[in-house]
Amino acid sequence: MRKQMYLTISMILLLSLFVAGPSSSAFASRLNATPPTLGDVASYSVLAGSIVTNTGPTTVQGDLGVSPGIGQPPLVTGFPPGVVGPPGMIHIQDGHAAAAQAANTAAFGQLDQPCDITYSGVKDLSGLSLEPGVYCATAFLLTENLTLTGSGVWIFKSASTLTLNQGASVIGGDPCNIWWRVGSSATLGVNSSLIGDVLALTSVALQTGATLNGRALAQTGAVTLDSNTILGPICVQLPTSTPTSAATATATATATVTATATANVPTPTGTYIPPTATAEVATATPASTATATEDMPTPTGTYIPPTATAEVPTATNMPVMTALPPTGGAPLQSESSPWGLLIIGGFSALALVLGSRAYRKTSKPRQ
Repeated sequence: MRKQMYLTISMILLLSLFVAGPSSSAFASRLNATPPTLGDVASYSVLAGSIVTNTGPTTVQGDLGVSPGIGQPPLVTGFPPGVVGPPGMIHIQDGHAAAAQAANTAAFGQLDQPCDITYSGVKDLSGLSLEPGVYCATAFLLTENLTLTGSGVWIFKSASTLTLNQGASVIGGDPCNIWWRVGSSATLGVNSSLIGDVLALTSVALQTGATLNGRALAQTGAVTLDSNTILGPICVQLPTSTPTSAATATATATATVTATATANVPTPTGTYIPPTATAEVATATPASTATATEDMPTPTGTYIPPTATAEVPTATNMPVMTALPPTGGAPLQSESSPWGLLIIGGFSALALVLGSRAYRKTSKPRQ
């Protein structure tokens, strides 16, 4: 009977660990997708490696550019009737476009992140509801609608193509945090609607009436437009450098003591300097020179009152985050699962009850 009880308890504990552990870890890992740093390409709505062609009244909100450019001029055609900006401008084979193309190439590399879910072959995303994460396939296809739920970063990595059929669309999600990394070419069908930035190694084509709430960025090939609307979202990216004010304040606090004692030291907000000593006061925190009184022993260094407390100032000029930083996407969640803990508690209680009953049965005197 005891062997059966021990076996039951062991199986319950193993099952509890299996339910609580792997599922929560997998959930946390799917929140690790991070957006790339756009840098000089952030102001662009359209960027091609060879040429940009347009037909019809296309509107491009941000910059439009070509770099390095292939073939004979003109490398940008169809503007007008197409319109660029404001605030966007057209850049053809200039330094501005070259810097943008370099940043585009770097961002393409940063999007090559480990896959959370890998689909085999060509994956039709129609009808799915996907949470933030990194999704990979040989190619992606949308015949109807794809819904993005939750908040975070979505990265879709296609080894070859991205194709939206006529009328297909993406619903939900933040256009600043949706990324389509395309190994060759992307095609948006007639009257289709896509959200997010398309970074294609070769080319991007928008057919008649297609809309893009994002960017069309091609490294080596063309961007083809036809009566389209390209918004090119303006996403605020905070600087990645850590402000030095906090570190400076801490360092100054270790050199300058702010005294709160009521000793005979006038205005105890600085460092006491004996008459024969010379001290250099840090510029970050004003320090005053104090004069010793007659009942104060002659110090040999920096005077620190016995009851003085050093107050380390807290820096208050840290920048307020108004959007997701470039190196971070959705906030990481704890890997502990409250449901897992409830399951463990329930199974543990059940194990105690079964063990108690088994003990009572074995403890009863036999008749």
